Amino acid sequence: MKMVAIDMDGTLLHSDRHISETTSETIKELQKDHKFVISTGRSLTDAMNIVADAGIAADGFVCGNGAVIADKDGNILERFSMDVPTATKVAHWLNDHEFYFHLGTSEGHYATKDAYQFFLNDLEAYGESHSDATKLKQAIRTQADRQIQMMGLNLLPSPEDIPKHSFIPYKFLVLSLFPEKLEDIKNAWEGHPHIEFTTSGTDNLEIMPPDVDKGRGIRFMADHLKIEQQHTVAIGDNYNDVPMFEAAGLSIAMGNADDYIKSITDETTVHHNEDGVAKAIQRFILS
Repeated sequence: MKMVAIDMDGTLLHSDRHISETTSETIKELQKDHKFVISTGRSLTDAMNIVADAGIAADGFVCGNGAVIADKDGNILERFSMDVPTATKVAHWLNDHEFYFHLGTSEGHYATKDAYQFFLNDLEAYGESHSDATKLKQAIRTQADRQIQMMGLNLLPSPEDIPKHSFIPYKFLVLSLFPEKLEDIKNAWEGHPHIEFTTSGTDNLEIMPPDVDKGRGIRFMADHLKIEQQHTVAIGDNYNDVPMFEAAGLSIAMGNADDYIKSITDETTVHHNEDGVAKAIQRFILS
């Protein structure tokens, strides 16, 4: 094996969104003879910053679930965008139906002025269905606030403002604590010729341009690095990782993945909070 593509959330990162020292040191050992590629739904800026903070350097980046592919220095090699009229219509529908969402673009993440209130409304309703509502709501809000601060959201006063911007729309991330509400989005937009859906958890839905996924991304990166596809490894934990599992020569699921994800991969490692990536590298690649 010569190239290892690794998902971030639920895989490379612990629950507090950091890469452990154990994993960082293992990746440095891996890179003596292998290429290390990030494959994530996060933006290129987020991915590069998190890797740099851990004191490691990726050999390439597949970001936005394949919408943006960049070399080790962050130079964009290929990108796929959502057309502006479609992005505007989707944003308008999501805002009218009071969903929290942000739009990933070439100039960062954008959210409408009402988005955070929609999140708080969702959180209030969710808390009412749980006995320990106050503690639960505070924990979720704290984690969400930290995540929003890390992303550095830009204000989109109204969906109608999207065509006024010079940014390139890549994808939407919609969050809800009610999976059935996310299904409403799929039911309303399923079959639209200019969008597809994926997810990295039960609390989110990602709305993508068609034919864009992590599988295409790691195939491109393997070609760029002159590595044959059968010599690639993919490590991940969720449904947006399935295309890269299918593309890789060896696929490894995290211990925290659900049973379906584990059933379609070649191997399974331990939980992401137990340095599952480091253990997978040591057991299946370096041994």
